[in-house]
Amino acid sequence: MAVHIVSRKAEKPNGLPPLLFVHGAFAGAWCWEEHFLPWFASKGFDAYALDLPGRRGQPDEEKLQSYSIGDYLDAVLEAIDAIPVPPVVVGHSMGGFLAWQAGEMRDVAGLVLMAPVPPTGLAAPAMQLMMSNLSLFMDVARVHVGDPVDAASMHGAVFAAATPKSIVDKHMKRFQPESRLAVTGLYAGHVPNILAIWGTPMMIVGANEDQLIPSAHVHWAASMAGRNAHIYEGMGHGLMLEAGWETVASDIADWISETCGD
Repeated sequence: MAVHIVSRKAEKPNGLPPLLFVHGAFAGAWCWEEHFLPWFASKGFDAYALDLPGRRGQPDEEKLQSYSIGDYLDAVLEAIDAIPVPPVVVGHSMGGFLAWQAGEMRDVAGLVLMAPVPPTGLAAPAMQLMMSNLSLFMDVARVHVGDPVDAASMHGAVFAAATPKSIVDKHMKRFQPESRLAVTGLYAGHVPNILAIWGTPMMIVGANEDQLIPSAHVHWAASMAGRNAHIYEGMGHGLMLEAGWETVASDIADWISETCGD
């Protein structure tokens, strides 16, 4: 499998591990190119982001519906192997689910999980969404099966309520269909190998306005790893794209400097 990776080299290398960013469902490497890749490169990090298989504009786009969550994991492992030294893997949502498993299987310098699908899967967060916001749950379900949904109705699924409409409109049109087979794999979950990641530095964050992966499930994921989660106030699921993205990036950079350096 040929993995498409975009990168930004450090402007002035800081001696810290490189970063590999893994996007979530319906997105692509573009969600990291918007802010995070140039910001981290400006802070001295070599920053990489991969497109999972079947992304829009890539040669395998037409094969999207044939890819499983296992294929996505293989792509993450291939990307890790392509980086000269073990990276810190930063995964968002589905990317966090994949990053955790990759950390069990590869030597990584650290893991940063942003609003991650818990290792146990998407079923519990989806059930909470259904009970708390049935209308949004149905909109998300329609997106899962490839039906068109108005961007305004999905505002609450991806962004905090205060996010300007201009930001929502800019990014919502960039999201794409997702492999239904891969999404099904998220519901099946994964039995985590806690011992395999126990010594790996981990940072786990979420957002208090995230309706897709509510903060309770972020705390649950953190507790399985024996860590504490940090929850950002006034932010939604799209932590790397919202107005407060730089605070999140700065906190990640500080954590890496304190935890993952020599």
